Formats: sequence, structure tokens, C-alpha cells
Amino acid sequence: MVHAQGGALGAATRSNAYLRLFIDWDGFEAPSTLLVEAGRRTLILSNPFQLRAAQAVAGIDAVVFAPPAMLGETVRDLLAISKEDTSRVGQVGWPELQWQTMESMHRALPQLQWEDIASELDHWRSSKAGPEVEALTRAASLCDEIFSRFPAFLRADREAWRTQRDVEHFALVSGAEYCKTWLTISPAAQGPQYLPHENRRQPVSGDQVLLGIMLKLDGYWGHAIRMGAYIEASPLHRQLHGIVRRMFDAAVSVFDAGADLTGAEQAMGNILARGLEGVPAEAIFRFRNGHGLGLSYEEPRSTAAFPQYADPFDAGRSEPLEAGAGAMFELHPNFFAEGLGGAALGDMIHVTEAGSRRLLRTSLDLQVWG
Repeated sequence: MVHAQGGALGAATRSNAYLRLFIDWDGFEAPSTLLVEAGRRTLILSNPFQLRAAQAVAGIDAVVFAPPAMLGETVRDLLAISKEDTSRVGQVGWPELQWQTMESMHRALPQLQWEDIASELDHWRSSKAGPEVEALTRAASLCDEIFSRFPAFLRADREAWRTQRDVEHFALVSGAEYCKTWLTISPAAQGPQYLPHENRRQPVSGDQVLLGIMLKLDGYWGHAIRMGAYIEASPLHRQLHGIVRRMFDAAVSVFDAGADLTGAEQAMGNILARGLEGVPAEAIFRFRNGHGLGLSYEEPRSTAAFPQYADPFDAGRSEPLEAGAGAMFELHPNFFAEGLGGAALGDMIHVTEAGSRRLLRTSLDLQVWG
């Protein structure tokens, strides 16, 4: 049983990727559940208005509707499970179940033995096959196209949130089923800015400008970050860019098949410590330096090598984790120093037997926009 939140939640759901692994279906704003039996796949929708669309998807044998509060009873009836049946059933996606759905499962199927199979599926997802690499490359190309159009969207008479909407609209009309951005425009950037109410500023000459793109194209994520300045860049901002560029290059240099990814994290940390020597740790904000990328915004297993500095409960991973051949990553070293400014660069990295390669064509150099 694969239960998944819809892709409208973007990076806030990992369960969506498990469903896309089995079938080409996304419930967008509504959760869906797939039952996989020998020779039969049944899709259970929580939104009755999606029935017609789901019935047209190849690889699904039956499509039914059940409200979230009746999912357990629906599964019981579809599988003809008796009260005496104590079968083992593999499940994935339960951490994202709604409470009413969880109650229904326990009420209707209390005797079944549910086994979490996420780790098995995560193992399959670590290495990307040829068609997956092609899909991710297309997503990277769309990020490139957005960066090429961005200067036309960035104007002195437009608040940053309107520029964000321009970028996201362009991505959607170019084929993306989802796009979210963060855009920071400030004399000294202090972190990613996502929300309209924090992006009322209009660009002024000398401002730092950082743009992060997170989109999905045919189910696969494209993700990239570029940094620059509006009209002109100050020597300090160029210095901050130099630090983060060295962090990026140092990490890429160890992204070979079989390499320990904790080495990439350590290399970035060492450069940052030297570049911001004298700046107290409490004055520096950081987020994760990288993560796996694919059907999920943060692919399991590979993401664990990069601690989430914005999360005090995430201590990262102590044991080695190899970069497997065929793996796909988003590498985005970053830092924001109070009173000085911020820096972030992000690109999609494909690990091959011959080494690693960037998927985007857009330069990592400091951009001067406007």
C-alpha cells in the first residue's frame, strides 16, 4: 500500500515520490493511495473529481473513490480481508497520513501486520536510470531558461514578490507542474525569502540578489540557485561570492563514484571557517549544503550526508555514505553573515563512473542584473 500526499505540497511531501515511482499519477492537492497486488494495481482517490483523469493513466487496473475517513474500510473491502486475516502488508507513506485516515486504518484493519518498506524503495531510487537522467536534465534546462529570462523580470519598479510570480508563472507555462522560488533582494542578504509579505522591497543599485528555483517537470525535480547584484556589486559581495564558489568547487572535486560524501561536507565547512574567520557562529545562518534529488526534492539516504543547519534536531550523519554511480544531487553551499550579507550557489550534480558533471549551463559567476 503506497499512500501519498499530492504534489501541490512541493518539497513538503516525500510520499509523493513513492507513488510516482510506481505509476505516473499525482493527486496535486489531494492524497491518493495505491494498492499493489500480484497482477493488479488499484488507485484509491480522495478527490472524486479526479476519477476521469486517473482512469486514463496507463498501468492502473482500477480507480475508486474513498474519502480519507473511509480509506481503511475501502482497503478491507477491495482486498476482501476477514477479521481473522493477519497478513503482512508492505506500506509506505504512513508518516504523512491524516489523523482521520490513520483512525480508519486501525478501525477497519486492526489485525493486519503493517511493515514499512520505504528503505527498500529508497535503495532502488539511489541510482538513476537513463530515462530518469534525461528527465532531470530537462528539468535543469528549464532552470537554465528561467535564469536567462530573469533579468527581464527584475525591475526597479516591481516589488520582489511580483518578480517571483513572474518567474513561477513562466515555469508553469513552460511545462512545469510545480514551481516555487525564493528571492532575496537586500543590501545585505540574511537568508532565503519566500513569502510575499517579506518581499515588498524594490531593487536598488548595489543590492544583493539571490534567486532559488525549485520546480517539478514530469515528476522530477529541477533545483538551482544563483547569486548576483542589482546594477553593481560591492567588493564585499564579490568577496562573499568568492567564498561560496570555493566551497562549491571543493565539494564537486570529491563527488566521484564511491567517494565519501561526508568529505564534501567537511571541505565546504573548512573553507567557510577560513573565509569568515572572526565572525561568531551565532551570527551565521546556514541551511543544508546539499541533498539527493529525483522524484523527491530531498531524496532519502543520500540527503543524510548533509546536515540541515536550520534544524537543531538534525545532527547529520556520522558514518560514511558513498556517492553511488548514477546518483543525482543538488549541491548548494550557502551562508548568511549578520551585517555582512549572504551567499549561495546551487546546481544539479550527476555522479558517473567517469566523475561528476553539472547539469545546468548557467554560469556560477556572480551575476550583475539590471
